[in-house]
This record gives sequence, structure tokens and C-alpha cells, in this order.
Amino acid sequence: MITRSQPLPTNETPLAIRGMVCARCMDVVRQELEDLGWEVTQVRLGQVQVRGQVSPDELARIQAVLEKQGFSLVSDAKVTLIQRIKTLIEQTLNRDDLSERKIRFSDFLATELSMSYDTLSALFSASEGQTLERYIIERRLDKVKERLVYSDLSLSEIAHQTGYSSVPHLSNQFKRLTGLSPTFFRTVRRDKQALQQQTG
Repeated sequence: MITRSQPLPTNETPLAIRGMVCARCMDVVRQELEDLGWEVTQVRLGQVQVRGQVSPDELARIQAVLEKQGFSLVSDAKVTLIQRIKTLIEQTLNRDDLSERKIRFSDFLATELSMSYDTLSALFSASEGQTLERYIIERRLDKVKERLVYSDLSLSEIAHQTGYSSVPHLSNQFKRLTGLSPTFFRTVRRDKQALQQQTG
């Protein structure tokens, strides 16, 4: 389990943005932030993540620029907490040694955010319409999918990197959520990519 003596990188700041509801919106927000000198590390609907810590004065400048484009920063404490939860999960899943570190998200999130996991889970479910456990599983499987399609790692190596205790554990959870085995998913996606390249 990760403790506060072994912190994850905290040199990125998530910003919740109201009105960012389409791909064009994401492009506009990214460009505006980059024009202000920020390195944008991630953009999703309703959220952008920038490199470094953002001061109150910098937040005000960002807010002013976004408002000109019809967007606004969301400062609600609950929204900020949800974004912090997602950031911590993402940072953790981006590691390649999850199995070695034996990370338990319930303990880790409760420690990092100084709140009980039950409270965090209830807030997350109310805000996102899905359980925190389900969200973590889906994001972990997204990391599995990336490795299946874009690497030649074996299932054993992928299971180790993404924190699964065994290949059967990974395969069973993957099939429950996607309806496909990891091996079949890899074959189908790669065949589809090859076909797109040929017809492109």
C-alpha cells in the first residue's frame, strides 16, 4: 500500500471546466491554456490537467480567458474532490509496478484524501452515476486495452503491470466488462487497424 511517505507525483493540477462538452471545445480550451504558457497534459470533457501548481492569481487569469470563450472554471468543493480522486487513480494506474507495490485503492485514497473510503465512494457515486469501484475497474481495463493493442507484452506481463494478481483474474474481469477475451480483443483490434491502414 502507498503511504504518505511514498507520495505520487503532485506536479499536475486538474481543472474542472463548465461548458467543455465537445471535441471542438476541448481543442479551444487546450489552445487557450497553451497560449497562457501552460503545458496541458490531459484533456477530457469537463476537465483539463496542466503541468505544475496553479496559484490563485493564475486561476483568475485562466478564468478570464475561458469566460471570453464561453467556458468557466468550476470551483465547487465536491467537484474538485471528484477530480482529485480521478487524478490520483490515473497517476497510480500509469505506474508499471502495481503488482509489486500491492496497492489497495480503498486504503490509498482514504489516506491521501483524509476521508473514509465509504464517504469518498458515496460522493463519487452521487456525482458520477457509477460506483468508485466500477470506475477504477474500467480505468484499469483501459490500461490493459492500451497494452494489448499498442505493445507486444504477454498477458502475464500486462497483468503484472496493471496490478492484477494473475492472468485468470485479468481475463475474467476483462471478459465480464467487454464480452471478449483479452487475446481475442487484441486480434480483432489489430486486424481492424491493419485494414484501416490498407484502405487509408
